[in-house]
Amino acid sequence: MDDEERSISVCKTSVDRIYTMLRTSPQEYQSFLPLARSVISHIDGTSFMQQTRRTAEQSWLIGGLQRLALIDNGNCEALDICTWCTRQWMMVTAREPQNVEALRGLGKAWLGRAQPSLTRIHRTDGCSSSSRGSSQSCTRTSNESERRSAVAVAEAERRVGTADCVEARGFLQPAIEYLGRAVAAATTQRALSGDLLATTAEAYMSLGDASSPRTNEQYFRRALQLLRAATTIQGYTLSRYLQQYLDDYGRLLE
Repeated sequence: MDDEERSISVCKTSVDRIYTMLRTSPQEYQSFLPLARSVISHIDGTSFMQQTRRTAEQSWLIGGLQRLALIDNGNCEALDICTWCTRQWMMVTAREPQNVEALRGLGKAWLGRAQPSLTRIHRTDGCSSSSRGSSQSCTRTSNESERRSAVAVAEAERRVGTADCVEARGFLQPAIEYLGRAVAAATTQRALSGDLLATTAEAYMSLGDASSPRTNEQYFRRALQLLRAATTIQGYTLSRYLQQYLDDYGRLLE
């Protein structure tokens, strides 16, 4: 084994430690950020990322670093790591346009960039536009229901013009584009996973939350379709939150 391969091997061992931490004690992620930066520094000193026959290894390494960087999307502590991962995914898609992991990685990168503005939106709202819409079905007198509905719609329309909503939509549009391409490629390659479907659904849900009530139904419907498809993947189980969302709103597809 030459010096370069030894360096690559050490980097892979370090990333394996990151994967183990993410699986067993993700609350310790901050202490692993220096290790991730060290991996990037050393791997950039090799030809590893340029070796076209090692795409699977590259995807595994990039994926581990990206998962670490995105574990706390609103923190912005790991923007440099996120940027590096995005650049590497772009290199992979340049030579393999249908690479599922790379397309998914790019979609998750854009979704991660939207998280700070989405957090501010939800903090301001106290609830998402989808849950606000469900409250309109509560039993009230007809006039009172119509009045409150009109007020809610007017407020939602005002909200979508705020800087946070505009910023979120700007990040979420490319997120759903890349994730949608990943779903299409995975379907063609018979490699579709429940996790990919759920991630794509979350992107559509977020876009619905940041969009006008005149147009957001299409995004929520697409999210529900993806979640329902995820439940058909053998061995995959939705998170409690996503399963509850599907249970509450899945009737909209009927």
